Amino acid sequence: MSVTSGWVGRSAVVLAVVLSAAACGGGDSPETNATDAVSPTALRTCEDVFGKANVDAVRADLGDAFRPYDRSLTEMKDRMAAEARGWTAGKDDLKRTTYHPCEMEGGGDGATARVTGTVGWSMYDIDFLGSGEGRQRWRSVADGVYVASRADAWGMPLVMACTIPGTAAGQGRELPLQVAVNDAARKGGSGDATVSTEQLLKSLAESTRELLGCEEKIAVPDDLLP
Repeated sequence: MSVTSGWVGRSAVVLAVVLSAAACGGGDSPETNATDAVSPTALRTCEDVFGKANVDAVRADLGDAFRPYDRSLTEMKDRMAAEARGWTAGKDDLKRTTYHPCEMEGGGDGATARVTGTVGWSMYDIDFLGSGEGRQRWRSVADGVYVASRADAWGMPLVMACTIPGTAAGQGRELPLQVAVNDAARKGGSGDATVSTEQLLKSLAESTRELLGCEEKIAVPDDLLP
């Protein structure tokens, strides 16, 4: 079970509501499904999520102990589409399901590093991000795309409008898509990783938009992080 408490910040009331939600999270986890061999299925899923070149680069960073873990992208797509179609502005209970479509783990000398991609519907609507309190933390990097100025529990988050066909009016902006990448432990956070957090975040955002079929034509820029 996984809960999106890391994506909450507007009020303690919101946090209490979210923590009470039983939200299903990512599929395989390193703690319960580690094997001696790299799973071809998990590897392909991670390549679909982050791109083959980026996964190859992460694999080089993480070394011989590299292991990918995944969840079904089809299941994630279906569940997220159902959540979006069941949403209405007047009855938003602020419950959100968090998904981890790909995690990659590795390291040596007793140290473990992990790269985790996280996907879900955001607690924050686009209008909030672009004005008032929201502007203190979120930066506009493109029309309808915002990146936080600091990481949260899931890593560095990006929020963008994403309208799913058949949803209530306003869903795309009032229930936007949020993705995040957490790779703080990779290469000890020294910045000498083969592929940047920025590249991974952009790839995750683009692949998730394509998977869900977001109606907006949004170009995710290369320059995402300060």
